[in-house]
Amino acid sequence: MTGSPSRADCTISYLCAHFGKSQLWHTSGLLFAFFLTQACELTPRVMGWVLGSTLILNGLVDLFVGRWTNGRICDAAAAVRMQARAALAVAACFVLFAATPLVPSGWRLGWALATLGGFRLLYPLVDVAQNGLVPLMTGDGPRQRRLLAARNIVSSLAALAVAFLAAPLLIDRQPPSVYLLWSAAVAGLMAVSSASLARPAWSTKPMPVVPMGTTGARRDFPVVLFALAVMMIATTLFRTMEPYFAAFASRRIDILLWGAVGAMISQPLWVLAIGRQGMARALVGMAAMLVLAALLLTGPVRTTGLGMMVVGIVFGAGTSGLWLALWAMMAERAVPGRALRYVGTFTCMSKLAQGAGVLLVARVLARTPDGATTLSDPSSLPSGAMVMALAVMAAVALALAAYGWGISRTGSGGTAARPPRPVRSIPVPDRPRPAA
Repeated sequence: MTGSPSRADCTISYLCAHFGKSQLWHTSGLLFAFFLTQACELTPRVMGWVLGSTLILNGLVDLFVGRWTNGRICDAAAAVRMQARAALAVAACFVLFAATPLVPSGWRLGWALATLGGFRLLYPLVDVAQNGLVPLMTGDGPRQRRLLAARNIVSSLAALAVAFLAAPLLIDRQPPSVYLLWSAAVAGLMAVSSASLARPAWSTKPMPVVPMGTTGARRDFPVVLFALAVMMIATTLFRTMEPYFAAFASRRIDILLWGAVGAMISQPLWVLAIGRQGMARALVGMAAMLVLAALLLTGPVRTTGLGMMVVGIVFGAGTSGLWLALWAMMAERAVPGRALRYVGTFTCMSKLAQGAGVLLVARVLARTPDGATTLSDPSSLPSGAMVMALAVMAAVALALAAYGWGISRTGSGGTAARPPRPVRSIPVPDRPRPAA
């Protein structure tokens, strides 16, 4: 079946599939660490190395998938078929990992590593293809930003759903069969929503291929990648410290919950701000929110209910805005016909940075005598690391804003971007006609 589906059908199917994929990803972040330490009896340090190294492997596979599909996946129909075919295998690896506690103790570690490795190797086939649909669906910058903002809201809803479901399961220590049922439900939702995404009659019209090296391939894409890497290392450091801060400092999970709320309510506002004020001014606003969160974490309100609510909202708004800006910059620079190559490179850098952030957290905790318990002290190394992470993210936003203003003045090639001044013309008087 060929032809183009309605824009609304495509958007709804895409957002449902992204919700399923996001729930699977957020759930994996909780269960992988929990099962490796509880079911396989790995030490937290070894668990960190296992998760960090496999996350880096995942990122490298993202890069490979992006390059392998370069020129092969040039339309939305091919991308949705690719992710739908891989979704079932990804779901199977996830459920099999969740069955680790049911495996005999002598086989658990090998079973967990094998299924975890399968998940990391196969997940990019779904992830890169789904993410690549944004530039494949439209080349219009404002519509891309609206779609990315809606996607970020859906991802925040998925994170909230996982948080509400996971809290009683992890705290009350349910039997292994309960975790298996939860994982099967999450994996099944991802597989079904990915299959449903392939049902509309997506357009099979290939995107025009632009030769590399032309003006379509923006030379400043490495700048976006560098900003992404720094931002993701800082974000991973802060988010990994959040549970410890809730356990030993604030005694409440307000930052996690209010951060998701701040991310959801701010996305339409960031789209509006970028459309009316421009990307550079919006980035300055994101930086201001992150600086405010950092200042509040150093003051006396850092552990109060009101303080945690404000920190969570401004943190969620600032980080989700920066995430939206980076994704929008990537999508605008993606060369038509080679969108998945750009997406694969982008997600590869994101996951490599997350892996580095996990290792950095382990390093910070290892160098602190009392580890995460010192988060109750605002002057401790872990507390300072959280504040520094917010400051680094604010610096990334300001640097991107300054870079954007520089580009608007000089152009991407260093030539003047301002239109030339009009040349003043001097009227020439009419010559007198010769007498007849």
